[in-house]
Amino acid sequence: MSDNKPKTETGTPEIHERHTILTRGGAVEKAKVMDQMVFDRMLLDGKITLAQHQACEYLLHQASKAGIYVSALDYSGVSSGGHNGPKGPRDMIMRFGKTIKIVRKKLGEYASYLVEEVVCHNWDISKDKEKMKVFREGLDAIVDRKMVIHDPLRHIGGGKSGS
Repeated sequence: MSDNKPKTETGTPEIHERHTILTRGGAVEKAKVMDQMVFDRMLLDGKITLAQHQACEYLLHQASKAGIYVSALDYSGVSSGGHNGPKGPRDMIMRFGKTIKIVRKKLGEYASYLVEEVVCHNWDISKDKEKMKVFREGLDAIVDRKMVIHDPLRHIGGGKSGS
């Protein structure tokens, strides 16, 4: 009976026609859709940087946890009293709002709207140069405030002459 089981999970021909697919080998060959979201295609096309793409994923994760995006709210961590343990949906909405506020404070309401619509609602703006410019600037604001990793060698006087 095990001979009837598929040896691969590489997806349907329709998926291969519509998306860029990465096939991974192993005991069971699997396929992964590489351009499921608009911002994934933007990365593959070189329209956004890897850091900007990571900002998109960061924001999408926050939106998902807050119940703003397609997944349902996760109430498993909500306690009835106090505020111990995992954060509840209200806190997750606040985190999402704070991230969007970074863009709004630096670039204005339109930029924050654009970033939210592209990331959370999969709005394709890739053909509009002006919108792409604003979108990239908004993502850069998130990268600068939320995702910057400090240089581990910053304590060494880089560039200073010391003899």
